[in-house]
Amino acid sequence: MVGGTGWESGCDLGCGPGQVAHYLRSIGANACGIDLSAQMVRQAQRLNPDIPFQQGNMLALTNVAESFYGGTAAFYSIIHIPKSSVIDALREIKRVLRPQGVLLLTFHIGNQIVQLEQWWEKPVHLEFIFYETEEMKGYLQKAGFDLLEVIERDPYPDVEHQSRRAYLFTQKPSIELLKSQTTFGHQNRDKHP
Repeated sequence: MVGGTGWESGCDLGCGPGQVAHYLRSIGANACGIDLSAQMVRQAQRLNPDIPFQQGNMLALTNVAESFYGGTAAFYSIIHIPKSSVIDALREIKRVLRPQGVLLLTFHIGNQIVQLEQWWEKPVHLEFIFYETEEMKGYLQKAGFDLLEVIERDPYPDVEHQSRRAYLFTQKPSIELLKSQTTFGHQNRDKHP
């Protein structure tokens, strides 16, 4: 385990050029990265040849077994998922986490959608969907995560987009908790037909 956080194996979801996977590896995690963009995966592999990266979709992580990772980080990648699909994406992340596995989820705080047609002097079509912290907490709860910690911060001047940021540290419930909830539900059904 890395620092007692469950990161003995971790994945950077929506990894982009792999900076979070690189950091996880630097602190001793067996890290990897997944990104929707084949171009980003190639860039991440070029910059971090000792870390495995693959193309994948947060809505269907078909190349990842159930309960595989001890932890996942999704730094500003949920902002590319339409609000109507966020719970599905979170459930898929929970599926690939081990019991008591952790998710660190970051996003821009707000309720707007920022659209870009050009970025770094290249034509693009990107949407950045902002979320209110309470809204995302609700999505995480509906997906079955336990919330551990919430941090909000102001943007760094002249370095990044000038929006407030949220960092939500969450955990997949343990098997024992899941079993007790299932058992409790069955007991209730037996007592109340």
